[in-house]
Amino acid sequence: MACEAEDETPRFFVAVHVGAGYHSPSNEKSLRSAMKRACLAAASLLRQGSGRSLDAVSAAIQVLEDDPCTNAGRGSNLTEDGRVECDASIMDGDSGAFGAVGAVPGVRNAIQIAALLAKEQMMGSPLLGRIPPIFLVGEGARTWAKSKGIALPATTAEADEWLVTERAKVLWKKYKAMVDDAKAKTEISAIGISCSPQEATAVLEAQPCDTSRGNGGGELSISSALEEDCIMDTVGVICVDAEGHIASGASSGGSALKVGGRVGLAAMYGSGCWASSKGPFGAPFIVGCCVTGAGEYLMRGFAARECCVSSSISQVGPASACKKVLRSVIQDSRHYDTDLSAGILLVQADAPILVPGNSAKLKAIEIAAAYSSLSFGIGYFGNSMERPKVSILRRTKQQSKTGIDHFEARIDLAVVFPKILIAASHVPAISCRNTTTRTLVTEDWKFRTGAKKALKRLTAN
Repeated sequence: MACEAEDETPRFFVAVHVGAGYHSPSNEKSLRSAMKRACLAAASLLRQGSGRSLDAVSAAIQVLEDDPCTNAGRGSNLTEDGRVECDASIMDGDSGAFGAVGAVPGVRNAIQIAALLAKEQMMGSPLLGRIPPIFLVGEGARTWAKSKGIALPATTAEADEWLVTERAKVLWKKYKAMVDDAKAKTEISAIGISCSPQEATAVLEAQPCDTSRGNGGGELSISSALEEDCIMDTVGVICVDAEGHIASGASSGGSALKVGGRVGLAAMYGSGCWASSKGPFGAPFIVGCCVTGAGEYLMRGFAARECCVSSSISQVGPASACKKVLRSVIQDSRHYDTDLSAGILLVQADAPILVPGNSAKLKAIEIAAAYSSLSFGIGYFGNSMERPKVSILRRTKQQSKTGIDHFEARIDLAVVFPKILIAASHVPAISCRNTTTRTLVTEDWKFRTGAKKALKRLTAN
């Protein structure tokens, strides 16, 4: 009876990520804590029943935006002039409603505005037939949010007192000095063309140059500094409720020293996030995706949408679909000699089971992550799990050969074990297809074996 009562609780699933790039081991504990809290924030809404996926995504992302260890909201990378400008987007899988803001200043939680934009599309006909916006940028987004009753700091300067952290300031000063140094060296090279070799040498010798970091030739690079202790780009969340309604969202402070007004991957339609309850040919197919990394190159191929479409027509699983898209992005970006760091998080749900006399029930979830970066932080939580599972996936020997590594697991949300057995578990009924990241689910395999033995002992008695 106890098991039956537990099975009546709403089924749900939430997956989160905290960006691809390099996550310093010293920062790992804070990132894991942020992911756990984001999962729990989403779960608190999803447990209330169906129809809350969009709100759950927004709630989870707000937790990540408020945490200074992520590059979203508080703690974001600063623009060239030392300000915070945030991007965010959100999408509802059933209706296709999408909302986004780009380069918006003076806002603590950009995802709030994006979510309200999406909801207004879902509400029906607007006043006098005016078409509601789906994408707002800059001060216009901030003004619109105020008109809709979203609480915002009185001024951008006031907001930046909270948004700009000391760590962000230190990194901004370091990167700014690197860029200024590079500009000076470029100008000196130009001077050398119009002066004698002796004069050019004299000028060059007068320029200070820190050769302790860089590519070995005395040249500084922002990417080498980022690898020391910095997380790159977006955070993202995907939520599925009891009836299979799915939503996804992303938020970001953008790249370090970005040009003011630059709109990145997290805000772009089809690129930073995607969610759909139908396949490309109209058949039911529940899938959601979030993408993070080198934005300008991921935006060109509508990476998030392409992953969902590829997964729906693929016969080899969601991880293969993610790797296929990521491999294509890497190949294209190599022509531009740019950073190849990227990460993809995808959630695919089995079609909910129709129970006579009851609403449809979510059965199982497949989660996949593929990444070409040094590390990728992910977490997930479902109704059949005792607590969220979080991990910072790191580069393996396999990745150094192929350029891409991945994680994949299947979670059965219908399995509910007796409480005497749950005490030893983190996640019931998970299967992992990737041995390189098996440590993420090792305890779950141990639990499944122990659970079977315990059940045999109970039935024998």
